[in-house]
Amino acid sequence: MAKLNVPPTKSSLLRVRRDFAFAKEGAELLEQKRQILTLELMARLEHVRAVHREVDERLASAHKTLRAALACVGAAQMARESLGITDTYEIGVSSQRVMGISLPKVELLVRPVVPEFAPGQGTVQADDVMKRFRDALEAVARLAEVENAVVRLSHELKKTQRRVNALNKVLLPDYRETLKYIMDVLEERERDGFVIMKMTKSRLEKERAGGTENR
Repeated sequence: MAKLNVPPTKSSLLRVRRDFAFAKEGAELLEQKRQILTLELMARLEHVRAVHREVDERLASAHKTLRAALACVGAAQMARESLGITDTYEIGVSSQRVMGISLPKVELLVRPVVPEFAPGQGTVQADDVMKRFRDALEAVARLAEVENAVVRLSHELKKTQRRVNALNKVLLPDYRETLKYIMDVLEERERDGFVIMKMTKSRLEKERAGGTENR
């Protein structure tokens, strides 16, 4: 029995063939998209690992510099100097599109690095600590960008994979079975029609032969 609820007629055969061809083309395009998304995701995952390492290294360097500064000038002096810091940071977020997916582009907006304290007002260690943590913050912003992209690409890949599976494992087999069912019914009707035509022709010939003999 056909999977699709359509009458076994020639018009249905043409329509199902057209829809089947369209579905096959869609499945091929989705498969191409799935492959591209997979490659893009793998590349981004490698980038995430690299940025993770960079963040860890920069944070470790920043904390090492902070510990050295605390050991050099003391926690009280560092605390007093931190009160005079007026530097601010902003996060700029834009978007870029990959395979129709909107991926965020994150940028840390900072003013050029300059010594925060004038000579005699602060320590070199404090400026060094600030620079190290600013460098770490820039890496964290990049990490947020690439990790968010990975999450969105992964979600789109799963959605695309479900659609590919639905087409290849459900819809396309349904179309194939429906086409086979319609063609089998039409062929059977054609054979029945041929047999009926032969029987009708034979009967007519007998009737004509009988009429000739009666004359």
